[in-house]
Amino acid sequence: MTATPPADPRFAANAIPCDGCTLCCFNEQVILRPEAGDVLEDFDWEYIASDLYPGQRVPALKRDPATGHCVYLTETGCSIHERAPAICRRYHCARTFKALGRMSRSRRDILWAMGNVLDRAQVERGRDRLQRARELGLDHLIDTDAQVRAFERIADAHKSGRR
Repeated sequence: MTATPPADPRFAANAIPCDGCTLCCFNEQVILRPEAGDVLEDFDWEYIASDLYPGQRVPALKRDPATGHCVYLTETGCSIHERAPAICRRYHCARTFKALGRMSRSRRDILWAMGNVLDRAQVERGRDRLQRARELGLDHLIDTDAQVRAFERIADAHKSGRR
C-alpha cells in the first residue's frame, strides 16, 4: 500500500494511515482555532481551561457527558471528518511520539506527571504509527518542531508554576 501525501504540507503526516483508530477523539482538548480557519458557529463547543494556553479559556469541541469522548465521535468514526477542526486535521499520534523522543527526559517526565497532557494509549499508538510510517517511507513527513516547542512551553510553564 502506498500513501499519497496531501497537497497541503501542514497535513502531510495524514498520509500515514490511522487504520480506523479513533483514540485521538478521546482527547479532552479538541481546541478550536479561528485563526486556523475554524468557524465556531460550525461546531458544538464550549470554553475550557487548557495547559496549552496557560491562564486562558479557549474554545473546544464539547465532550459527550456519558463517555467523555468528542461529541462528534460515532460508532463508525468521526461524523464531521470532512469538516474537522484544524487541530484534528493537523494531529497525528506519530508526531507526538516522535516529538517526545526529541525532548529531554526531565521535560517528558513533567508532561507525564501532569497527567492531562499525554495519553499513554495515544503515545503507544504513536509508536506503532511511526513504525508504520517508516515502513512506508513516510516518516520524513512527520514534522515535530512545533510539537516539541509546544510540549517544552507546557513543561517549562508547569515547572515554574505559571499554570
